[in-house]
Amino acid sequence: MDTASLFYFTEAAKDLNFTQTANRLFLSQQNLSNHIARMESILGCKLFQRKPKLELTYEGELFLSYAKEAVASENNMMASIKSIQNENAGELRIGITTPRASIIVPEIMEVFNASHPGIHIKLFDQPSYLLEKMLVDNRLDFCIGVIYSEYPELQSTHLLTDKVYLCVSDRLLRSCYGAQADELREKAKYGANVADFSQLPLVMSTDSIPLTRAILSCYEEVGSQPNVLLTTTYPQFFHSLYYSGIAAAFMTEMILADILRHQQQGAETLYAFPLLRNGDFLCRDITLTVNCHRYLSKPAKHFISLTQNIFSSIAEQRKNENN
Repeated sequence: MDTASLFYFTEAAKDLNFTQTANRLFLSQQNLSNHIARMESILGCKLFQRKPKLELTYEGELFLSYAKEAVASENNMMASIKSIQNENAGELRIGITTPRASIIVPEIMEVFNASHPGIHIKLFDQPSYLLEKMLVDNRLDFCIGVIYSEYPELQSTHLLTDKVYLCVSDRLLRSCYGAQADELREKAKYGANVADFSQLPLVMSTDSIPLTRAILSCYEEVGSQPNVLLTTTYPQFFHSLYYSGIAAAFMTEMILADILRHQQQGAETLYAFPLLRNGDFLCRDITLTVNCHRYLSKPAKHFISLTQNIFSSIAEQRKNENN
């Protein structure tokens, strides 16, 4: 049984629509059907139930795991050979959000480029569920972010636990709460309940982002509604509106620390309150996630090692600051 047929079968199993799969893979539907029929003939069973709609049979579901492993094995073999032939050329594909990449990648690039000058790094900023899918499909080398995956082939290593903060300027806080602003600020210093800040105008990410959904659940649990001024997928709006005192924002500790580090002297007084959910701090676990079936080249392993060192340094710095 050739690997091409196995690959076509795994792709058809994703779409459960032969026409869609054929168009996506730039081959005729008849050609795709022939590959599937040939495998069914060899196996002596049906892999797909055609009516009333296309779906995998029980045998097809069992065979799918084997087919995925076989395709991944061949891809890894090809990648290994190419990597061995030329370790200092090629492409490193990394899933990571732009704000997080802007913090760690500049720290890594000089050392990494000195060892691997011919490697082209390509970053993909996508929601976590899309990055998971790209990892499973072997379209990424690894991901750095908040990944809680149920895919058995994905393996995550913890890098850092990030608290989520409600970020607001002194001017905006006083504008919304007047004489109560100081009392509210003191109360929220060790943990903020969203119900206490329902009047604040907010800039938020779209609800396709897991962090946004977690924040919205905080409001739902206390029976409150967020006062959303602006919804965006562009994180720079968070920074500019927070700085200017136009809107409050929610940010993770790592992003917040980077923003405050670059704050200009004499700028607006800014506050950041750790967000509470059910009495505990709302946190996000940043992980480094790989596909266990994917071959990792020496450059990829080196980049991963540098990444782990940076996050270890951040964790150590936080520990020292809290002592």
